Amino acid sequence: MIKYLISFIIILFILSCNELNLNNVSDVVENSTTKIEEIIDNKIENKKEKKQSNKKQSKNNIFYYVGEPYFIEGVSYIPEENYNYSEIGLSSFYGKELHNIKTVNNDINKVTELLGRHKTLPIPSMVKVTNLDNGLSINVKIIDRHDDNAVIIQVSRKVAQLLGFYKSKIATVRVEILSDASKQWKSVANSLNEENFDETISAAPTDIVSIEEIDEILETNDESATITEEPIELKSEKITDFKLYLRVKGFENYESIRSVLDNYDKNVKYTSEKNNSKYDVIIGPLENTEANNLVSYFISKGYKETEILIE
Repeated sequence: MIKYLISFIIILFILSCNELNLNNVSDVVENSTTKIEEIIDNKIENKKEKKQSNKKQSKNNIFYYVGEPYFIEGVSYIPEENYNYSEIGLSSFYGKELHNIKTVNNDINKVTELLGRHKTLPIPSMVKVTNLDNGLSINVKIIDRHDDNAVIIQVSRKVAQLLGFYKSKIATVRVEILSDASKQWKSVANSLNEENFDETISAAPTDIVSIEEIDEILETNDESATITEEPIELKSEKITDFKLYLRVKGFENYESIRSVLDNYDKNVKYTSEKNNSKYDVIIGPLENTEANNLVSYFISKGYKETEILIE
């Protein structure tokens, strides 16, 4: 519509010039129309490129992630939104090898922050991690998956230091999802990828505020004006002594149990019990590191259903 209007104006101008003949008029109109079409096409193309650029940028946003079922060394895991999640198992920690590495949902891993990696919980979500060896607990944000069958959670080096197992490298922990906080993180992650998230509006007019008094306060208290980090809520819970055991499922008979355990350690303590047509073996009491090693050992032998028990 716009190009026809412009063409009409050009024609009127040309006709008003007595020196031009009809052929000149036709040529000028055709050239003008061509130029107008080129301008319009360029504008359309620029809009397309800008739109594609915005889409590409949105792909780098942090997003909410649950994921499809997957396997780690033949062990099946099914990610899900489980706001009643509470499990006891082993925890390890990760260090500088993952620092500043992008996570599965485009977040950035920081070993100096209160972060964790979990095999099935939504990303991001919040959990409370309690070290059952000493009663210390802290809230941790889940931002990634991990691939260690032996542990239920991997926490950052910072979390391991605060929970007191940095030196021992492994701990028995309880992991409990914080449902309200997790749902809030879900809303935040989803909002980051809404179509109009980056659009802004002009600020409402406000009265002019003088900060002279604030400057004076800062100058007079310069020695005590320091920037402090937000305090970390590290809690301590009363715990009772417990013994750690490992349950392994799926043995055909007593002979297969004895054979697998003898190859590991002939002195290991265990009991067995019938479970439908097969047998479970319960090994322990164990230390954290030994339990961790046994899980990996049994998985390598084809026994993929393991469970940490405490009494």
